[in-house]
Amino acid sequence: MSNSNACAGAHTHPRLRHRVVVETEEQTMTKSFELGRAIFATAMAALGAQCLIRINAVPALEPVHGTAGLPVIGWITGVVLIAAAIATMLRPAASYGAAVLAAMLFLWDALLHAPALAAAPTNGGEWTGAAETFALGAAALVLFGMTRLSAAWRGTPHATVTRPLLIGRICYGISMLGFGALHFIYISYVAFVIPSWIPAHVFFAYATGVAHVAAGLGILSGVLARLAALCTAAMFGSWFLIIHIPRVVTHTQSADEWTSMLIALAMCGSALLIASSLPPAQAAAVPESIA
Repeated sequence: MSNSNACAGAHTHPRLRHRVVVETEEQTMTKSFELGRAIFATAMAALGAQCLIRINAVPALEPVHGTAGLPVIGWITGVVLIAAAIATMLRPAASYGAAVLAAMLFLWDALLHAPALAAAPTNGGEWTGAAETFALGAAALVLFGMTRLSAAWRGTPHATVTRPLLIGRICYGISMLGFGALHFIYISYVAFVIPSWIPAHVFFAYATGVAHVAAGLGILSGVLARLAALCTAAMFGSWFLIIHIPRVVTHTQSADEWTSMLIALAMCGSALLIASSLPPAQAAAVPESIA
């Protein structure tokens, strides 16, 4: 073998290994996207079903109180949430369903949560509801962007990030910082809702606050962003299993408990959507030594 052929072979193998790693990671994140979309859509449709069953607005996310038209609002909200959530799972209509969800959630923040916060700026429950609505709206915006992209784009290392994806990720990262701040401000309440069988309530309350802040910083900065989003998904998923399901079982008639459980599920799916929208760590430029 000539020296030139030997050099070519030496350069080819690292490049091939790099490509295999990238393709494997992209396949994993495609599965993450599909799982995140299914979880997110299921939770949003279930929130819609809850509206139809109760003939009322979504607790926490849609703060409409003392209005004579609540039954009408409940019916409209329920039908729209269910229809939009189903649409996100159908290839031809996925982007339209995601756009409807994003628009609805952001409008709730602007038209309902903002005035409520202006009237009661120290209400921790209202801040939490606003942050949850904002985070879910951001996830829906990312879902809109992802469903508008081709599979080829998601496998391209240096693809340009589209505006919906960028805005959605920024909004989601900001919401994570907000959740972290709320954990620190209302540390006593956070410690109180931790199940009794878990020790060191205050420690874990602070730990989850730190985890939210770390996730927000990672997503906003792009440093270990995918890992931050995946860890966020695992965190919300664990809360769904070990905190919210047991609370619903013991408080089956509580609309607030059902809503909290479904929001935790939606947040788990939303974090998977954020993770799947981020560029793969291995998709950086091939180092000079193997270029």
